[in-house]
Amino acid sequence: MNVLSIADCLVNRSEWAKSRRSSPTFVHMSASAAGQLELPPAGRVFSVLAEDPRAPLHWLAMVEHELRARIVVYSRLSPQRLGQHLPLDSIEFKWLSESMDPHALPPSLERIHHAISTRIATEGGIVWLDGVEYLIQRQGFDAFLAFTRSIADEMNGTEWTLMLPFTPLSLNGTEVAHLRREAVPFEIKLQAPLPDLEEPLEHSPTPEPIEEEAAPETIPEGPRAGALVMLSTIAQAALSPAVLSRRKAQWEEMGLEVSELGHALTLDSVARHEVYIRVEEKVRRAVECERRIQMIEMRGHSVEAVKMRFRVLQLTGLTKVEERLDEILAGEL
Repeated sequence: MNVLSIADCLVNRSEWAKSRRSSPTFVHMSASAAGQLELPPAGRVFSVLAEDPRAPLHWLAMVEHELRARIVVYSRLSPQRLGQHLPLDSIEFKWLSESMDPHALPPSLERIHHAISTRIATEGGIVWLDGVEYLIQRQGFDAFLAFTRSIADEMNGTEWTLMLPFTPLSLNGTEVAHLRREAVPFEIKLQAPLPDLEEPLEHSPTPEPIEEEAAPETIPEGPRAGALVMLSTIAQAALSPAVLSRRKAQWEEMGLEVSELGHALTLDSVARHEVYIRVEEKVRRAVECERRIQMIEMRGHSVEAVKMRFRVLQLTGLTKVEERLDEILAGEL
């Protein structure tokens, strides 16, 4: 197993902003850390086990910046959200989504396999595929394991490395063991916490206050990131593409997977509202599930709560989550 130590993560972000003008929210990594970075061996597939499978993106950003490694990312994060972690102007990326977006790639194992196979035919670098849990939920564990084995065969002899970040608690023990066997864990250690990107830069001048223009259409402001709450329903007459886009962003800030709304933006008003109502009902169920998940979490079911919460945020398997919550809570009455 390879162990990486990433130190000196707390440095002046303004320097990074100067070097990445289009991505001002990145954290600049000290050049002294370059000697500590160690790339995984080429021609193989590795897993990256983390409580939050997107936390290692900080390491990936460091690898790109310090070592100038070629990075290809296939992510469930939209370009806007991925851009908060990585410099999009310096990497290749695809958004695993059904959205009508130039960067979108349908999240099917067949399409992803074809895209990766085509890309690794030349050059070399790191292919980063997140959304492992989502792909397993969508197409089944056996299919994903076969996908991993096939990609591993194609990686052999190339200058590319495939990395699969995922949360072990989102899978059962047998599945984790099988996946670890096909993709040996590559451990990444972040020795220093990264600064809160929401905090103002220490030496940045305070911007002059400006008067905001009134928006022609308004909907309630979204909650803090990570908090699942039910927002007010939008009437069909008020659901313009701009309003739907803002509501989509609000739900994404909560961590919910609502990429299907991207396609609805191009539909007529009736069809657009139908898609919105369908997604909103899933969100309503997710909010209620989260409330009950917090209840079982406080009663000691922390591992199961983590698995349920992942499904809830993906808006998949809600019926099974609801049924399991009923069983747990009924058994404790």
